[in-house]
Amino acid sequence: MHVLWRGTSAQRVRLVTGLILFAFAGTHFFNHALGLVSLEAMVSFDGWRTAVTRSALGGLVLAAALVTHAAAALLKVAQRRTFRLPAWEWMQLALGLAIPLFLLPHIVNTRVAGLVFGIDTSYPYELRKIWTDTMIGQTLLLLLVWAHGCLGLHYWLRLVPRYRHFAPLLLVAATLLPFAAVLGIVTQGRNVAAITADPAAFDALKAATHWPDARTTAVIVGWRADAQLAFYAIALVAFLVAVGRTLRQRFAMRIPVQYVRGPLVKTSAGPTLLEVSRMNDIPHMSACGGRGRCSTCRVLIVGDESGLMPASEAELATLRSVSAPSNVRLACQARVRAAATVLPLVRLGRGGDTPVFVQASDEGSVERELAVLFVDIRGFTAMTEKKLPYDVIYLLNHFLHTVGQAVYGSGGWINDRAGDGVLAVFGDPAGLAGACRSALLACAEVDRLIEQLNVRIASELAEPLRVAMGLHCGPHVHGRVGIGESMSMSVVGPAVNVASRLEFVAKDANVQLALSAEVARLSGLDVEGLSTTPTTIRGTTSPMDVYLVERARELGPRMRP
Repeated sequence: MHVLWRGTSAQRVRLVTGLILFAFAGTHFFNHALGLVSLEAMVSFDGWRTAVTRSALGGLVLAAALVTHAAAALLKVAQRRTFRLPAWEWMQLALGLAIPLFLLPHIVNTRVAGLVFGIDTSYPYELRKIWTDTMIGQTLLLLLVWAHGCLGLHYWLRLVPRYRHFAPLLLVAATLLPFAAVLGIVTQGRNVAAITADPAAFDALKAATHWPDARTTAVIVGWRADAQLAFYAIALVAFLVAVGRTLRQRFAMRIPVQYVRGPLVKTSAGPTLLEVSRMNDIPHMSACGGRGRCSTCRVLIVGDESGLMPASEAELATLRSVSAPSNVRLACQARVRAAATVLPLVRLGRGGDTPVFVQASDEGSVERELAVLFVDIRGFTAMTEKKLPYDVIYLLNHFLHTVGQAVYGSGGWINDRAGDGVLAVFGDPAGLAGACRSALLACAEVDRLIEQLNVRIASELAEPLRVAMGLHCGPHVHGRVGIGESMSMSVVGPAVNVASRLEFVAKDANVQLALSAEVARLSGLDVEGLSTTPTTIRGTTSPMDVYLVERARELGPRMRP
């Protein structure tokens, strides 16, 4: 499915009806611009245009598009759970709400007046009516409609890579057309006003167009006001519904959503992950504005995927287009129903769309309870000292991929790496106990996957890869560290130092894992039969109890449900 046609049925309805209305507006404004040529050119083209738009079928399609587009927009407003939107979405919303203030009177003055009272609302009639009493209002209407349509068209077409090559030319055309349309109206408005300055000519125009008398004019004016009142009453109801949903959302925020390398927030059941991000001022890329087309809002669901409602076919179609794995969802479509841990995969970098982690803020930091795991290859220097640099990189990449698979699959994330060492971090919406359990599961998975890796690369090594791991937990400061573009999210705290030291304890004891008694206690680990040793960690005042695990796969049976 082409990127421009992706999205839900409701989004496609808004798209199709919007394109119909944009095409109508474009041809109508081109008709105005012909006033720079002559009044006859305007009238001649208007005859061809209205033969379509005012035919039975054309009129029905146009009216249906207008009503459906407005209704769909108001329904979308009513369904909002947050009004924290990007600037361009706010602008498009504001323009869309302002248009009916001028459009509805114009429709009543022209199409309704023509159908009900038989008035010939062609250019001579309209130009005499517009000039000069309503010229400002008509100009504002033209600019509002054109800006609203062009804004929507731009954010739709920019999903196509080739669009950027034609965007400058389209911008020129989009600027010239309304400018020419206003000049055409001004030119012929003055012309018609000059002609009808002669009372006889004005009387002839009134007779030819069935000019409305005072009573008919009063009825038309009343209908214009009624149309405006009806629309804005419905719009007010839509906004009140949205405000009600927003307030209810605030009072029912009990479901935890953990952002990997970001904050832990609370929400209610129902909003999309993109809405959750916007509610909590978490930067979240969404090039198409949450319409399910671009896939830039996609997130990795870490751990249990049941916290989100099942994906619709429209969402699956977009995910298939980028070959996303089963645990990746579109944040604009995935609705929360239970606790979830998510990792946003894309953000807008300075040089374009760059797949990097989205952070809660660019400069700030936050204190969080986390489990920290250090994983290191034992004897890596001696193992690779006779290998070529390319071979060393090959082995390292396989190792890092293996550890990353275990860490991310268990709900953690890789915070840092140095040489053959990896620093992994685990958080949990439910608290530190869940983070410790996730970290222990990751240790067991590292053991299993390293064994599989050794089978695959047996011919590359004289002896199998062996790892040493250190695991501890506690409070950390989580924030961005670095200078300029090199800044990245890091965790800082005593537990990081302890976990690093425990990795050396594991090496010295010739075991796979050394974990603190605090991790064992919080996770509910059965420690019966495990070797233990009081260990003094440099920088601490007293020894701490450390449990030694020869093979991390032994942890599985020891973890109580």
